Amino acid sequence: MIRLAIKGKLHPTISLLALLFCITVTGYSQIKRADGTLVTTEQIDNFLDRQIDSLGITGISLAVINDGKVVYYRVSGVKDVVTGEKVDTNTLFEAASMTKPVFAYTVIRLTEKGLIDLDKPLYDYLTYEDIKYDSRHKQVTARMVLNHTTGLPNWRPKGEKLAFESSPGSKYLYSGEAFEYLGYVVEKIIGERAENVINYEIFEKNEIKTSFFIDNVYVKSNSAVGHTDGKISGRKELDRAWVSYGLRTEARDYSKFLIMMMRESLVENSTFNKMALPQIKVDHNTTACLGIRLSNTPYGPKYFHSGNNGNRFQSYFEFYRDSQTGFVFFINCNRGKELTKELLTFIGPYR
Repeated sequence: MIRLAIKGKLHPTISLLALLFCITVTGYSQIKRADGTLVTTEQIDNFLDRQIDSLGITGISLAVINDGKVVYYRVSGVKDVVTGEKVDTNTLFEAASMTKPVFAYTVIRLTEKGLIDLDKPLYDYLTYEDIKYDSRHKQVTARMVLNHTTGLPNWRPKGEKLAFESSPGSKYLYSGEAFEYLGYVVEKIIGERAENVINYEIFEKNEIKTSFFIDNVYVKSNSAVGHTDGKISGRKELDRAWVSYGLRTEARDYSKFLIMMMRESLVENSTFNKMALPQIKVDHNTTACLGIRLSNTPYGPKYFHSGNNGNRFQSYFEFYRDSQTGFVFFINCNRGKELTKELLTFIGPYR
């Protein structure tokens, strides 16, 4: 049975504004957690109601995955606190850095086709004018970009030149700048815009139909607005694909990408398992792979990534290989860290 629930109550505060409207779609009465225990859809609904209220979440799109299917999907809240326009199943959120796993998977697909070598210096494909003044630019490879060891910063300070903060390959240093360089390389090699390459390698094959890199009529009419501490802080309008942060999507559509990776995690030598090869330790319980992160848990490997665009859009996903369970959310406010913590203690196995 498909359950469609629309809840409503009036209240003047921003935190309860997010409860004015929600849609929950599920065909399952019980949902499996990573540790094998079960939770009901009603329990998830009640849990999310509490979090939306207590954390002051403006708008949310969330999906829970079990065994290759979305078993719980919910949208709630508002796209814009001023207009009060409701979040619905078409509402798009900025994926922020959760764009990176999408692009990384695309790059691994290109390596399988022999179109790019992970360990060949990128300057052999395309010299990046912004860093060619430093001889170390000749050491940067696609592998270093995907495992965040190029030595480049996340973003250059406004008005300043892009500069290495460490030697390529020497240590973990998260970098959006490096991903953009690799995006230019892919465009040069393939002779196509990056979004077209991603569409061909991932979106078309997985029927991902409402995820976009470039603003169009659909994006403009369905995008949520970002909020910081309850106040509008805008959204980015994009006319090219920023492969490090530019994807606009929602939980059900992005879940199709996650389900593909989850299935491939069980297949030896799959594209995902090449992407998921451990590369370098980030901290005592996190390892950087190629565009995705790994933690080894009592319930098997957990793969995850988060996103944060200017503290106005935040997101997170995780999935467990062994149990084939996972979840993903997108919000248009700066409460992602707090929501992730609560979800890990409820939907995740750590209670």
